[in-house]
Amino acid sequence: MRADDLIVFPVTDPAAIIVSAGHPGLVDTVLVAGRVVKRDGVLADVDLPALRSRLLASRNRIAAAAGIPLDGTWRPRPEERF
Repeated sequence: MRADDLIVFPVTDPAAIIVSAGHPGLVDTVLVAGRVVKRDGVLADVDLPALRSRLLASRNRIAAAAGIPLDGTWRPRPEERF
């Protein structure tokens, strides 16, 4: 974890900091089975533009199937009461 972030600096009790203020953004490096998957706070070997494109396409398909416009006009309808 990054200990120089203002959220956790100065670190006086590392365990307490991890429990009370730790979040994924503070993680600097992650290794899985000896392979680096996050370095310097950035995911390694991830094509973020392609991932974003896939996520937007998925959101659009789900919204279209549910009949939800993506222009900010959708509002939930209150449940009917009997």
